[in-house]
Amino acid sequence: MNNQKQLQIYFLFICSFFILNILNTYMLTVQALNRYIAPFKHTFAGELNSLIGNFSVLFLFLLIGFVVIKKAKSRMLFLLILTFILNLYIFSMGVFNLFFGTAFSIPAATIFNNPSDGFAMGTFLNALLELVTYFRIIVFWPFIILLTIYILSNRKKLSEIKFKLEIKRYLSGLLIVVLMVFTAVFSYYNQYKKALPLNSAKSTFAVQNLGVYPYYIGEFFGQPFDLDLLSFLKLNREEDLAAAYQVYNKNVSSYVSFFDSKTYSNRLSLDQAVSTIQIDPSIANGDSLHGILEGRNMVLVHLESLNSFLLEHADTNERLIFMNQLLSESFVFNNFYNNVGMGVSSDGELSVLTGLYPMGDRTLYWEYEKIDYQLNSVPDYFNQLGYHTEAIHGDNQKFYNRDRVYPELFGFDNFYSLEDFVEDGYVVKDGYLYDTTNNLRHVSPWISDYHLADYTFAFGTSLVNQGKPFMLFSITMMPHTPYEFDPNGYRTNVFPQFNNLISGLTMRYINYVDYVDEILKRFFISETGMDQTLDNTVYVFYSDHGSGIKNGDLDILFNRSIGPLETRKMLQQVPAWIYVPGDEYVDFGDYQIRKGLITGEQNLVRSQVDLYRTMIELFNLPVRENSYYGVHGMSTEKTFALDNRLLDVVLDDYFASMRNPAKVFPQTQTMTKETYDYILRFKQLSDIIVSNGDMQKTIDSAIQRIYG
Repeated sequence: MNNQKQLQIYFLFICSFFILNILNTYMLTVQALNRYIAPFKHTFAGELNSLIGNFSVLFLFLLIGFVVIKKAKSRMLFLLILTFILNLYIFSMGVFNLFFGTAFSIPAATIFNNPSDGFAMGTFLNALLELVTYFRIIVFWPFIILLTIYILSNRKKLSEIKFKLEIKRYLSGLLIVVLMVFTAVFSYYNQYKKALPLNSAKSTFAVQNLGVYPYYIGEFFGQPFDLDLLSFLKLNREEDLAAAYQVYNKNVSSYVSFFDSKTYSNRLSLDQAVSTIQIDPSIANGDSLHGILEGRNMVLVHLESLNSFLLEHADTNERLIFMNQLLSESFVFNNFYNNVGMGVSSDGELSVLTGLYPMGDRTLYWEYEKIDYQLNSVPDYFNQLGYHTEAIHGDNQKFYNRDRVYPELFGFDNFYSLEDFVEDGYVVKDGYLYDTTNNLRHVSPWISDYHLADYTFAFGTSLVNQGKPFMLFSITMMPHTPYEFDPNGYRTNVFPQFNNLISGLTMRYINYVDYVDEILKRFFISETGMDQTLDNTVYVFYSDHGSGIKNGDLDILFNRSIGPLETRKMLQQVPAWIYVPGDEYVDFGDYQIRKGLITGEQNLVRSQVDLYRTMIELFNLPVRENSYYGVHGMSTEKTFALDNRLLDVVLDDYFASMRNPAKVFPQTQTMTKETYDYILRFKQLSDIIVSNGDMQKTIDSAIQRIYG
């Protein structure tokens, strides 16, 4: 009788193992349980399929274990240990969700190739803190419940219960698993192709509609679940490729915009430029804006982790004194968004320098180790004009594989990195003496951005003196999550109204506005107040991505309830502007800055890929017949911005999720099927280019042969 009771406990334990571990997967797939994700619409077919998939994998684990384990107690212990491993894995995937907002996939693992110096400990501690305060420890509830059952059971009696090995039953069970897995995978692919056939969407779609366990088991054993987009879109002939890309190609004398049905050109005229634009007569080119900056030098400045809400919030904006003054003398993109994917900072660079979208689920900079990409780029075009091109970054040269990508893929003449600064005498542990009068040093694991700004001016000056035209790409390092190493320290007196209301992470981030303002000022004004503006040089500023704040702090900062979609929109909006300094000065009291030769505002949606086209046409770069996409930053043409990790879309009237098109902000708006299909098609075509090494050259050749 006692054994009968223990058998009941044993079978209850097994049933609980299946039920609890299947329910636990929803901690990764349901936004109500996981605010860090952007899920697809949940459907009955998808939920049923994931139930079958998750059950089949758990059943397979059980079969494998029970073949060699005969005692009931040992089997329960096996399932208990297995549950802990599964719970730990889901916990780890939650950490990944925290930082990247999408489900993990094997291709995304290349992000961990980057050296972690300076980031690892702070990031780890903030992840644990956020996950504990958000009660993500709850993902261990299956283990806790099963452990309780195991402890309360009569383990001595359970150890006396043994089971015979019945080959036929195990083979039958194995056959059932195979059939269930086949059914789940077949159903998943059919749903995937009809939902959002993009490889960057597959991990999130798969964990929802195939199941967490079968998807990651498949990835572990080398099943990439990738779509062959060339075959899927039936673009295996060059003629088909040319026709597909020509629809989106903007390097043509005339094309009709999908969004407003108006005709535009690759030669922007003033009558199709925004009405706010003001051009100094000294550089005016009649009615045309094309080539208006031709022959000038360029400093492209990559600003780390800046969100536009810092300019929109009254309290943070009032501390960005120099930035606002600089913007008043610039052409400003007020509605600008990032295009990043899993490669974040490197993806921002990719979009700005090539005009292409990143894949979203992998890092092209690291994929370059396997694929010999041949892409058109801004540095290469400047090289063809005899410019010296150089990237300057205060981080380890191997971070994001930049030591290979910058010279080989983009064609920079030189890459000046942390190692070069150190070789030239910089002592990292001593930091940078940015204020001699007050003996203030900025100490961090990287080169201070004060030093970056000073070096940019010094090196640019040497090139000016040599009469050598140049394009410099200066990449700032901070603020960078988890927003440590602020030279001003952690302060609670700057924004006392938010003390004990927002997280320490967010407080550190908004504290960084003082540093950001000082760094921007340092690019143009030295420590002693001297002018550090390079002659005959255009400055283009853009931020790579936003801050990643996801814990409700935006609601507190703006004192209102902000929904998930609006939050994502705010976090994807970043600043960008073009400053063309002339020879005259504008007095701002304690200092002067040079008067901008092109001023104005662009309030229509623009993104990093549009900056690429804008630079090409303003500088009249030698693109010849090479295709490019996007819209001119100063035109009245409408477009969209795409976040390639979450697959969110920003248009002038609304923000929508391509994973779930019914999710639109504001809710009064609707994303039409025609718009959805147009954007999806371009994203698929872009993915084809950045997943095949010489595809861009093949497409350009085909377009020139057929349409040239």
